[in-house]
Amino acid sequence: MDMTMLEDLQHLCLTKDEEEDIQISSMYRSDLIEECALSLFGKLLTDRHQNQRALKSTLKAAWKMGSDLRIVDVGKNIYQFKFNSGFQLEWVERNGPWDFDNNLLLLCRWKRGLSASNITFTHAPFWVQIWGLPFENLSEDVGKDLGNNLGRYLEMDKRMWLTEQARFLRI
Repeated sequence: MDMTMLEDLQHLCLTKDEEEDIQISSMYRSDLIEECALSLFGKLLTDRHQNQRALKSTLKAAWKMGSDLRIVDVGKNIYQFKFNSGFQLEWVERNGPWDFDNNLLLLCRWKRGLSASNITFTHAPFWVQIWGLPFENLSEDVGKDLGNNLGRYLEMDKRMWLTEQARFLRI
């Protein structure tokens, strides 16, 4: 490109008319907000390119949702998972962590103003088993203390109290 043209482009400015705000109609906005509210955004923790078709079919099968789940590539290796119900979305969140091809799938809930350029994936919940505790420490309070020391405590698996062998805490 000609150097003069590049210099001219660098000094390009908008006119007052071009700086005006553009009003966006809100006629269909409530439907879009509802669709976004039933969405999770995900990114695989990997540098390698992944087979999108395999990723989509694997997650639909693992989550047992088939055509109830729509997966959209929104750019920057980020996927939008669109669910039909809040129950489905919460089930996926609760039953993680999820992976594909030995790569952790980081998930994030939608919030207003979120876009592919400003979304960040900072953490992923994991179940942790705590073995070797004295019997008097096999309690939810101790689980909360340990969990908050490791990261941020979310919940404790209470099914262990129903089994006949309570040898560890799962938090």
